[in-house]
Amino acid sequence: MSDAAKLRMTLLDLDPAPWREVDVPLSMTFKGLHDTIQAAFLWFDSHLWEFEIAGRRYGLPYDEGFGDEKIYNASTLRLTKLLDADIAEFLYVYDTGDNWQHQIEVIGFFEAPKGSRLPRFRQGQWRTPPEDVGGATGFEMFLEAMDDPDHEEHDNLIDWFGGPFDRKNIQSDTLKIHMRRLANMRRPKK
Repeated sequence: MSDAAKLRMTLLDLDPAPWREVDVPLSMTFKGLHDTIQAAFLWFDSHLWEFEIAGRRYGLPYDEGFGDEKIYNASTLRLTKLLDADIAEFLYVYDTGDNWQHQIEVIGFFEAPKGSRLPRFRQGQWRTPPEDVGGATGFEMFLEAMDDPDHEEHDNLIDWFGGPFDRKNIQSDTLKIHMRRLANMRRPKK
């Protein structure tokens, strides 16, 4: 019986599009999936977020009132909904200002080996934009300035970001540390 899912998360509106694949337990809530996405994209969970699944919006109850539609509680809905409702893909939006839209694809369901520690990072490609860079357009300008030492904003952005930006380096070691931390938080206390 399946108790886990392999998900592929792709950040839309960028070319090339950063993506990550993770294994997650179906017992996890969508709030837990949000935490997993934040870790996979090395973001800091400092903005509003929501999932759009089968015509409904899921987020945190205190986020309600930022739009016209009802927001259902992501802390109570479990990922078993993906299996039970045969959901193959859905949308995750982070930072309504920058509007980072992620397509989440369910690659498959599986039975996790006994003692597995999930969530777990599998693979990915392309570094994700830094927080507060200004959406897809701001990220393009950021990359242009970072790649050109003669660009008038190059030095300012190096200081702001804290160093050079390598699009190919997804920092997989750091990703794995964040995923292990999340997996450890899910382990039953002895």
